[in-house]
Amino acid sequence: METDLLRTFTTVARTGSFTATGRELGYVQSTVTGHVRALERHLGVRLFDRLPSGAVLTDAGTRLLSYANQLLDLEGRLASEVPARDGRPSGRVRLVAPESVCAYRLPAALGKLRLLAPQIRLSLIPGGTAQALQAVRAGAAEAALLLEPDMAVADLQLEPLGAEELTVVAGPDLDLPAGTVTWAQLAEHDVLLLEEGCSYSDQVARSLFVVGQPDFRRVRFGSIEAVKRCVAAGLGWAVLPTATATAELQAGALIAVPGPLPPAPTVYLATHPDRTLSAGTTLVLDQLRALWNPGSQQEP
Repeated sequence: METDLLRTFTTVARTGSFTATGRELGYVQSTVTGHVRALERHLGVRLFDRLPSGAVLTDAGTRLLSYANQLLDLEGRLASEVPARDGRPSGRVRLVAPESVCAYRLPAALGKLRLLAPQIRLSLIPGGTAQALQAVRAGAAEAALLLEPDMAVADLQLEPLGAEELTVVAGPDLDLPAGTVTWAQLAEHDVLLLEEGCSYSDQVARSLFVVGQPDFRRVRFGSIEAVKRCVAAGLGWAVLPTATATAELQAGALIAVPGPLPPAPTVYLATHPDRTLSAGTTLVLDQLRALWNPGSQQEP
């Protein structure tokens, strides 16, 4: 049985979408469908029910999922733990992280990682806290990064790496009072928030609710880029990780507003205590630690 078929199957099971699976794995949707059908023919059972709400595992699919994750984990460990000829770390490392971290924090680490260990194949999967924790628990990812003000889980190892600084940003033409503003003053203008589940956006929404801001002034967006563009166009203000808006702040497309902020979320590194970390995974984790603690970095 080809592991590519199992990888497609487990990704559809996680995302519930053939289209999303294609985007994540770099396949056209017809290839994803072909992989699933080939696996169903091989096993002689139906693995998914195709519903309007998405792909839902059948009983047979649910039974297969645990075995598929174990086989893919073994494949990854085989590739990672058999040393390369030159003795340098190699193999596949899968990492789940929030969109803001994937887009604005990790490129610098990936560039250095490519120079240090070009044999490592790092897969980045954007995802929120629930998705990230489930991926690590199921063995679908070697590690995950989480952005939360405070958290603890009993079955995984959580390592705090540092705090992610936040900034209130607005367009240059937004009519805000001079000097430091309050939640009540900010509540007079539309706020552009990320989707529910984003810890700092949800805290901003709660603070504005307390001071009486009407619901229609709180607008949710699915991406930081969309928020920044709308803020720059004067449609409202937002609270964003400072690292995501550095370029726009330097260019003057956005301005930093002195005002109240929710607690800066902590960046947590999540790993499974029962997984044996390969040399490649260990190197990737060291590079992640170095993003928030430069003195912690170790060369391979």
